[in-house]
Amino acid sequence: MKLGSAAGLAGVKPAELRTADAEELQRALERAKISKPDDVRAAMSFAPPADRRGFAFVVPGCAEDGAELAVGQGTLTADLTGGENVNCATANYFLAVFSVDRGSIPAAPTLLPMPR
Repeated sequence: MKLGSAAGLAGVKPAELRTADAEELQRALERAKISKPDDVRAAMSFAPPADRRGFAFVVPGCAEDGAELAVGQGTLTADLTGGENVNCATANYFLAVFSVDRGSIPAAPTLLPMPR
């Protein structure tokens, strides 16, 4: 979900949904005066079923139209996809929310704010 180019979005830490960190992420998004606050609230309030976990990332980009979750060596990060060959004068930020099977990730993964 495209959030816009608000300066307050730089450096926002990813979070697991339904945790205190997710509440702080939501407050940071609201302080940044994002363009679609109702859509963001809906995405951040997603409650995955018991066999899944949810994670939210704010990722800088340009004109991407999708995201994928990268899982590796105990870490999770969001990689934006699409929007190739577009030149942007200002970075845009995107909210990427994922639901993941509990068995496919570590019990306490490290959430990386930016792709490696």
